[in-house]
Amino acid sequence: MNKASQQVIALKSLSAVTQSLRPVYRPAHGWLRAVRQALGLSGAALARSLRVTPTAVQDYEKAEASDTITLATFRRVAAALECELVIALVPRDGQTFTDLAASRDPDIAHLKATEHSMNLEAQGSDDLDQQIKERLS
Repeated sequence: MNKASQQVIALKSLSAVTQSLRPVYRPAHGWLRAVRQALGLSGAALARSLRVTPTAVQDYEKAEASDTITLATFRRVAAALECELVIALVPRDGQTFTDLAASRDPDIAHLKATEHSMNLEAQGSDDLDQQIKERLS
């Protein structure tokens, strides 16, 4: 499989996985604290389940709020809260990954614009992915 085919497949896969995702903004004091409090857990109770000190739980919550928590720690605390840590990259402002790829390649952007115009005139070819694949080949 050539690079262009891999890119088209990757773009389609990412689009399919992320099309229903929208950015969710972290609560002011962080997810760990918000979830812990929503579940009615004290810092001491969470500390016992993690086998750490209550001060360590406070440190984790502060680290998350300041963007310095490690993913491993975040994942471990999430598991203790019976939650999954979900991390995703989602294009900004309603864009798609194809839009992002096109913004980096003027020829793809031109293909997309042409296809859009043709669709407005009910003359679209519905083979934009194939055209992009050929362009990247």
